Amino acid sequence: MAKGIKPKPPKPKKCKCCPDKFIPRNSLQTVCSPKCAIQLANQITERKQKRQAKEERAAWNQRKADAKPLSHWTKLAQQAFNEFIRTRDADDCCISCGRMHQGQWHAGHFRTVKASPETRFDEDGCHKQCMPCNHHLSGNIPGYKPNLIAKIGQAAFDRLMGPHELKKWTREELQELAAHYRQKTRELNKRREAA
Repeated sequence: MAKGIKPKPPKPKKCKCCPDKFIPRNSLQTVCSPKCAIQLANQITERKQKRQAKEERAAWNQRKADAKPLSHWTKLAQQAFNEFIRTRDADDCCISCGRMHQGQWHAGHFRTVKASPETRFDEDGCHKQCMPCNHHLSGNIPGYKPNLIAKIGQAAFDRLMGPHELKKWTREELQELAAHYRQKTRELNKRREAA
């Protein structure tokens, strides 16, 4: 340092624990007193423990998810898809019988999931259907078909009835599909509320 020039005094800092300002002894000092230093050390330790606990929970949840069978993820994706169909068709009457009632509504597939698993998540092949038509009348296909053709058109119906490649879904794809349909349902609900 040049002769005759005094070093600048350190600038006051705000303590990381309390609202007090202090003059630090060196550039690394961040607290005003030993009491605040102990308090800061405890806060840092607590944050580290919380972060570690969160990481352990995430790892545990991941291990639990990895242990679940593919059928679990298929069921979740199907629930999200069905909820979207019921929300999309909320203002429509039953695709098969044309009734509008206060009972339970289903997402009725024209081609059943067991008979045609490849069209399970095809939006053209699934529509709002009353519980009696879906359960008691096995989909009420004689009423479903003409209404379906009127709704989606003959070309879309022919595509639905044509051959489809059987898809082997992975867990990740089913998780993405469930997230996709939950998002679509939220967007539909937001649009309805805004209207």
